[in-house]
Amino acid sequence: MTTARDDGDTTTTLDPADRILVDVDGTLAWQLPRACQYLDETYGVSLAPEEVVAWDYDIPGHDDHAHIGELIVEAFERDPEWYFGGMSPMAGAADALARLSDTHHVAIATHRPPETHDYTRAWLRDHDIPYDEFVEQVPENKAILPGRALVDDYHGNVADAVEAGMEGLLFAQPYSDHAACDGATVVRSWADVLRVFDLA
Repeated sequence: MTTARDDGDTTTTLDPADRILVDVDGTLAWQLPRACQYLDETYGVSLAPEEVVAWDYDIPGHDDHAHIGELIVEAFERDPEWYFGGMSPMAGAADALARLSDTHHVAIATHRPPETHDYTRAWLRDHDIPYDEFVEQVPENKAILPGRALVDDYHGNVADAVEAGMEGLLFAQPYSDHAACDGATVVRSWADVLRVFDLA
């Protein structure tokens, strides 16, 4: 069995204008601090982002929600501008996408609900994160979308991409399961992503 390559030094050669799909939450935007802030301010439950090791992570001492994923949905449904607009960008994201856009076609592909896309586009604009295309309707399996590579923090999406013959880059987070991404490359920063695309 081939496991994900956890080195960030692996390089891949894509042709100019090849389409690269890029996720938002956990890849461009660091969403867990915002979710933890919402949990603390709304329910008085303190949780550190690094404690969230799975999307079905049970929230300690909080009986109203089964897991962190439900809490995130509640937060953005209650106030999407606050929730999405207040996230910090991942370090190096703007510079990396500027460099990728110079050589490839960068398409934003997020599983955020379509009705929140205006907030996402505003956030990208506010943080000077460039891209060539914003995919309005993203299927559950992102690998159905045309593209040569996917950068995503969710191992299921990356595994689908690899299975479809794409380059899969797993942006490592505490909840990412490297073992579920056979043949993918694990990256821990946008500097790693640039190295993989030989742009460092």
